[in-house]
Amino acid sequence: MRGERRLEARLTQLNYQEILMYLGYRGQERPPELEQQIQRCMDEVTKSCQPRLVYRRLPVKDGEIVGFPLEGKDMKEILLSCQESVLLAVTLGPQIEQLLMRREVTDMADAVIMDSCASAAIENVCDHFEFDLREQLEQEGRFLTDRFSPGYGDLPLHPQRRLCEALNTTRRIGLTVTPNYLMIPRKSVTAIMGISDHPQKLRKRGCEVCSMFLTCPYRKEGLACHE
Repeated sequence: MRGERRLEARLTQLNYQEILMYLGYRGQERPPELEQQIQRCMDEVTKSCQPRLVYRRLPVKDGEIVGFPLEGKDMKEILLSCQESVLLAVTLGPQIEQLLMRREVTDMADAVIMDSCASAAIENVCDHFEFDLREQLEQEGRFLTDRFSPGYGDLPLHPQRRLCEALNTTRRIGLTVTPNYLMIPRKSVTAIMGISDHPQKLRKRGCEVCSMFLTCPYRKEGLACHE
């Protein structure tokens, strides 16, 4: 809406338990040296993060974003009772990308831990944006759905490029998409949310809507972190 406060990216203290979850720990005892290594990696990742975001609200009609058609039933189901949508792109910036690349060459153990820390960081920024937007919309008497990203459920990955073009992410936050629809910097997220005039039932977050879906150590063992 005209005159509304534009929301900014914000990153708060990383969730240590979430990082352990991404690393595949399920209550196992950890030596003090590992605890110290994780804390050091958390500190380095936090210092290297330069979170930025851009978003845009577009009208919705009959479960489809006007001028931005999407494949699949999942997104249409989410937007069916909505009047507007929010296109969102978030990135942690180039410095974290450079840090991860250096560690992948010099210290693979650090690289693995830092990758998990960065995954926790991008989720942190996305969660804060979702919280702030939900709070802002409630002041308008409106309600927000869950966020849903290309590659989740039956929504293909290729709309990622169109989403970034619609948000002009290359110029505005330095986020580009490769021909294979991968984002650079890699610790970036695109998402879509719906805005409705009445409360929305929030979906239970599961593996298919997790940023670690492709690399999760739990899934490789046929498990889930929320079990």
